[in-house]
Amino acid sequence: MTNEQKKKLSDQEMTKKSQQATLRMAQEWQKSEDTIHHALKSYEDVIQVDPESDEAGEAREALVKIAEDWDKKGRKYAAAKLYKKLMVGR
Repeated sequence: MTNEQKKKLSDQEMTKKSQQATLRMAQEWQKSEDTIHHALKSYEDVIQVDPESDEAGEAREALVKIAEDWDKKGRKYAAAKLYKKLMVGR
């Protein structure tokens, strides 16, 4: 394995670990209405880094859950806005 291949693997490992750590933080922030905006941004960041990763899939599922919760609580506009972001990938 060349040094370049090792560096690339190391970069990939770091990205994955960072995504996982960000997911854990987002899950904690999601528990409170006071910090849910941090969760939203963190989930979006995880998706943006590697949209095809397992972590991005978890982040999308969490965002759908947030939108569903908002919809049930009568926060229709916020839920619709989040659903739209998920549909268009932004």
